[in-house]
Amino acid sequence: MDRLLRPLFVLLWSSGFLAGVLGTRDTPPLALSVWRFLLAAGLLLAVAVVTRAPWPRTRREWRDVIATGVLLQAVQFGAAYSAVALGVPAGLAALVLCLSPVLVAVASGPVLGERLGRRGAVGSAVAVAGTLVAGVGHLDDGGSLLGMTLLVVGLVGFAGGTLYQKRFGAAMDLRTGTAVQLVAGAVVLAPLSFMVEGGLPLPTGPVGFAALAWLAVANSIGGVLILFVLLRGGTGAGVSGLLYLVPAVTAVLAVPVLGQPVDAETLAGLAITLVGVVLVNLRGTAPRRRQQVSHRWSRRTTGIGSAAQAAADR
Repeated sequence: MDRLLRPLFVLLWSSGFLAGVLGTRDTPPLALSVWRFLLAAGLLLAVAVVTRAPWPRTRREWRDVIATGVLLQAVQFGAAYSAVALGVPAGLAALVLCLSPVLVAVASGPVLGERLGRRGAVGSAVAVAGTLVAGVGHLDDGGSLLGMTLLVVGLVGFAGGTLYQKRFGAAMDLRTGTAVQLVAGAVVLAPLSFMVEGGLPLPTGPVGFAALAWLAVANSIGGVLILFVLLRGGTGAGVSGLLYLVPAVTAVLAVPVLGQPVDAETLAGLAITLVGVVLVNLRGTAPRRRQQVSHRWSRRTTGIGSAAQAAADR
């Protein structure tokens, strides 16, 4: 299943940058983000009601879901779309935001207890090199200092949300949990949209509506759900390492969608990045197996004591 989900995730995530460029040409960036979140949340809530999906039960569970939503939805996309609206090109936006695996890999040790390892470090370095090769042609495309600053803010939100979801959201139901996260993102950005953009205008043309629909269904639902499924089955650094592929794939997709030509640097960067991603994901397999063995041994050796404690608690 992962062999199908991983390339699908890369394609969906890449298409989001292109749809973001098209959407912000027709709708202010914060308003576009809010309508994207609300539309996707409404669809997921309908699915949750029909399928009787479980909701968060404790205050801690609600807190964790909302915190992830603020980081992964409001901070990342609100900042990224604002940067694109200021003139930052899609390729450069993809390049900066998809350096999230670097932050995730560095922080996975203290936050998730995942050791990067020598092979993981080499793979990350190779993937970063490939990303830079793929994106170097976009570095002179323009974009203001404020736009670049917003991209860095979006990068921090993306990496922080990925780590928080991996650390605290493993038991979250994907239907209700993602819906709550989207609503949390909308609640945070809606007041900002009224303050900065004067309201919540809807798209005015067919391209804007198509971009909004794609962002809501393909990215907010499809892409995010696949991300969470992959996070449950792999390490935070290994799964987010797939994002190294996104800048190059975005540049390739920009040819038919935005009319931007693909160059030799992009193709070379894609090849280099593929090598790095393979190394990162190989690094993520062995530790997970050792953790599973250790967990099974721990359950065997502590089972009697846990049962006694549970009886005493009753």
